[in-house]
Amino acid sequence: MAVIPFYGTDRSGLFAIERAAMDRQGLVINALDRLLPDGVVADIGAGDGFTAERLTTPRRWVVPLEPAAAMIRPDRILPWVQADAEHLPFGPAILDGVYATWAYFFSRGWDPAPGLKELRRAIRSQGTIAIVDNLGGDEFTALSDRDITADVDFWTARGFELEIIETAFVFESLHDAQALLGFYFGDRGRDGARLRVGFRAGIFVAHPT
Repeated sequence: MAVIPFYGTDRSGLFAIERAAMDRQGLVINALDRLLPDGVVADIGAGDGFTAERLTTPRRWVVPLEPAAAMIRPDRILPWVQADAEHLPFGPAILDGVYATWAYFFSRGWDPAPGLKELRRAIRSQGTIAIVDNLGGDEFTALSDRDITADVDFWTARGFELEIIETAFVFESLHDAQALLGFYFGDRGRDGARLRVGFRAGIFVAHPT
């Protein structure tokens, strides 16, 4: 299961707080922009298209793939596809790149292999796969009473290399921090809330042959 179950369709206010606060400096998006190729790139579990919109360039066509119809925003002029990672609506070797940011590919407590197999089927030889997840050893994951970090060994055993991004949640107000972190982690999150909460993101990158 996901480390934090998806809630964007029925708690839009909290999702907006997360979207604004998480990696406010855009360090993860900047790294993905550097790592991803030009051409056709799929965003797996794209949410409301925030990241897809920012990674789209005149030379990179990002296709946001989102299973929840209520998350799709037609006002973001993107080539939306409603589908899930385990059943990609793409032919073989059609994508130049694919990425997921804190969506689907969590590797503790369940098996992401079916989705990963689909990615490898749909991506061209030497294309780029980039998976973003929590690394731990930071203020954010310390608020949880269970392990919400990526299993690094899972990814490295499958040929992925790791790039570490030191970033943070930066909130507009303490009220916003308490609302979001309390939703995530209960009293422990509310008590530990502050305007800046550091976290370490890992980008796992592979180039399948």
